[in-house]
Amino acid sequence: MQRMRCTHDMLGSRFYLEVEMNPTKKEMHITEDAMLREQLIQDWKDHTKKPKTVRERLVDRLNMPMGDEALIEVGALASHLYGEHMGEWLAGLQYLQQLGSEHADASAAAKHRLNRQEAILRKAVDIGQSLDAFEAADRFYVTTLAVPAITLQKSAEEGWVVFREAEALLAAVDSADTRRLFAVMTANLVCDLLERYELSATAKDFLVVLAEKSQGLWFQDGSDADREKAAFRLTQSYQACRKPEGYGSGRYTRYLWVEP
Repeated sequence: MQRMRCTHDMLGSRFYLEVEMNPTKKEMHITEDAMLREQLIQDWKDHTKKPKTVRERLVDRLNMPMGDEALIEVGALASHLYGEHMGEWLAGLQYLQQLGSEHADASAAAKHRLNRQEAILRKAVDIGQSLDAFEAADRFYVTTLAVPAITLQKSAEEGWVVFREAEALLAAVDSADTRRLFAVMTANLVCDLLERYELSATAKDFLVVLAEKSQGLWFQDGSDADREKAAFRLTQSYQACRKPEGYGSGRYTRYLWVEP
């Protein structure tokens, strides 16, 4: 069968796509998803230091053809970026709703995953948001991933409340996978809090709770390297709680001491 070579330009990067003269929709999605997957890997690498740039890329992808797997990952990145890194929950909800509308032909399973991402942002907006429409495993997932967004963008007090809720849900859906998700969430949140110069008294207390919970989970299911990292994070957390108020970076203003 005759083949055609098509050149596409996606977000400034060029690629070449060879397809049959009459490719199926599934074949196109598979090829495009593979290319999109490479871009998403770069987005995950960039999103911490370049959140606005990654947000622009996400907006450009709203109506881009994609299969279920790519759609799910785009939704997850959007929820994480808008929620945890930017605190723009309403804008994130609007984005996810538009993403769902642009891909109304997605499978029921993919739509369900997008609904979970929306629920994370709704929980961040209102920690009393009911999740009764979801099954227990989904309630655990949503609540767990809402903890960092609430803690980092609202307050440690509210984050701690939702953490306790997620911890109770973990006991109800306990498995190696759910423990690992909780371990990853707590480890990453500990690192985020440790990077802040100043922490409130509540944030310091919460930091230790997170680090101790994380260490317990990694010691239960992690590798030797995981356990070593968890122990180090806990040590750092204890030290952070002893940091004097107003310590900042710990540095003195150099220009005042150039020539004593």
